[in-house]
Amino acid sequence: MNTVLIFAIFAVTTATLVAALVYYAAYGIRSQLFGQTVWRGRTDTNAVALTFDDGPGKDTPALLDVLRKHNVKATFFLIGSRVEQFPRIAQRIVAEGHEIGNHSFSHRIFLYCSRRRTEFEMNKAQEIITSTTKIAPRIARPPCGVRTLSYFNATRKLRLKTVQWTTAGFDWKKCTADDIARAVVGDATAGSIILLHDGDSEGKASRKATVDSIPLILAALREKNLEIVSLRKLLSPPETKEEKGELLHQISLGST
Repeated sequence: MNTVLIFAIFAVTTATLVAALVYYAAYGIRSQLFGQTVWRGRTDTNAVALTFDDGPGKDTPALLDVLRKHNVKATFFLIGSRVEQFPRIAQRIVAEGHEIGNHSFSHRIFLYCSRRRTEFEMNKAQEIITSTTKIAPRIARPPCGVRTLSYFNATRKLRLKTVQWTTAGFDWKKCTADDIARAVVGDATAGSIILLHDGDSEGKASRKATVDSIPLILAALREKNLEIVSLRKLLSPPETKEEKGELLHQISLGST
């Protein structure tokens, strides 16, 4: 085997490995290679969190009705351009006590965006979401979960924590409410961050099946002895023994 052929094989192999590494770093939900990413919450409780991407959309009000009926709080990762289109729905999300996050301005996949475009997507979304809801997001989720060095550079400047997910309902595919509920509940365990969608990045797909799946998901999670809490609570550090003791002391003093 001549030197040129050996070099060619080495070059191709190296390029393949580099491409695979970059793909995993960008697309791997649990990857930490480009930057710190949260994909699961605390596992020392029986709690999980519901999160919704790509809204607000035309099905979001119905979803909010269901969440309010069941007294459940969720987190909505909002697209800036959709907030511009549905400002009152975005405001209702916040008014009803749900958390919000930055999901970019127009749902571009950052692996195929320039540094400048990536910064625009995150900055513009942050500006629109904040001015519309009067709440500045402190968390972000990139479109399709794809992260790049430019994305992390933008989120650092905005002081945003990246939150991915543990289990998904695959509701971006053609499926029924039962299909979505089975996908979510089958993999849900303590600490799971659940990914669903209340909107569509192109504004075309219906999320009625997702809305209809929520009562099924809630009932099935209860059967697994899992409760839904806010994402903030799921990600909060456990109290120290000293903090718990101080809280009990305050409660004791308050009851006397």
